[in-house]
Amino acid sequence: MSIPMHCRYERVGLSVVTSIMTMLLLPAQAAADVGLAWVQPTRGVSVALDAADNVYTVDYEQALGAEMRLTKRAANGTMLWVASFDQTSSTAWERASWVATDSAGNAIVCGTLMSGYSNPVEAASIVMKFDPNGAMAWRRVYETSFDGSSVRKCLVDASDNVYVLGLGNGPNGRVTKVKKFAPDGTALWSFFDNAGIGAPQNFKLTPDGALLITGRSITGSYLGFAKVDLAGNLIWTYPAVFSMTAGDSAGDVFGNTYLVHGNATANGTVVKKLDPSGALLWERGHGMAGFRVEVGNDRQAVVSGFPNTGTAGAAFIKIDTAGNLRWSNLDADGPLGLLAHAQMLIDRDNHAYLAAGTMSEMAVCRVNSNGSSGWTQTVAFGYAQAIALGNTDNSIYLVGGTTARLSQGGASTLPTQPTP
Repeated sequence: MSIPMHCRYERVGLSVVTSIMTMLLLPAQAAADVGLAWVQPTRGVSVALDAADNVYTVDYEQALGAEMRLTKRAANGTMLWVASFDQTSSTAWERASWVATDSAGNAIVCGTLMSGYSNPVEAASIVMKFDPNGAMAWRRVYETSFDGSSVRKCLVDASDNVYVLGLGNGPNGRVTKVKKFAPDGTALWSFFDNAGIGAPQNFKLTPDGALLITGRSITGSYLGFAKVDLAGNLIWTYPAVFSMTAGDSAGDVFGNTYLVHGNATANGTVVKKLDPSGALLWERGHGMAGFRVEVGNDRQAVVSGFPNTGTAGAAFIKIDTAGNLRWSNLDADGPLGLLAHAQMLIDRDNHAYLAAGTMSEMAVCRVNSNGSSGWTQTVAFGYAQAIALGNTDNSIYLVGGTTARLSQGGASTLPTQPTP
């Protein structure tokens, strides 16, 4: 497909790492099992990899006329190209949210069209697809009524369909919305939350082939959860969960769901397991302040968060399928006191990785599958916004104030492959 008139891309050749950038790696704990492969000054809000571990990051600038910028680098850090849609409005700009890749190496970028500068208004939702050479395959702009509609995240399923999470106008007003697009950009369906789960916080594809959505009320005191099949049909909702902290959800291969949220006193964490119909199987409490959860291929849930409410740091617990505490590590990052926890992932060996930051550095903290501390590594600058696990080796890619690749010895970081 030819590049549309307003699509702009730039092919760039740069050296992989300069000596100055190498100095940006700031060692944290003794980390003999991790080292810097490269770091580049490209900032971003999200990172994704294709099958060859080419690295895609997306960023934006709050300036009238500015657009989302998609950067592609080779696995060795060499910049390949930068692409964007050359939007010509002098009163609007594009705020990037997420980037994902499909099986063909295309990059899907989503975000929000903003109108104005000092008090910008969320004007419309955007999703775009770029081919492996940086040419735009298609662009869709929807919810164009300047009503606060926005985009939070996008995902791609095994058939290369695209799902976009955000706010949109449904039969009951502005609510959490998921919109599905075919690989060619055709809109297939829209799901609107009618149960009141709150504003969109996150969503995930589950091993049993569905979407889990996590929402939070405007006041921040309630969470809600929903499960939707890939045809846009509601499976169940779990609204009005009191929680003064953020929460999360994750599914297993059997269709069960693990929820994490704050307890009634705002001084601990509740972990719940729901069956495939959304019925509660069990509920457990813990003193840590947990707000991320992922399920490994051992079908056990790992929760990450702070050691307790009001205390910085990286804390993790693991709970088995029956609700028993397998282990607890409430000081995984040592003296660093990590803040701004952004994302947690689990590799196929069930080691957990948390993207976070100190006051001035990006950070990744690893906890081993047995609960022991693996390592914590910091890289300047800013907080880590997102991480990705290598498909071809055990590298970890992170983005925030810069883009970096960490290499580690020993265990694989290949994505979790659920086992029946």
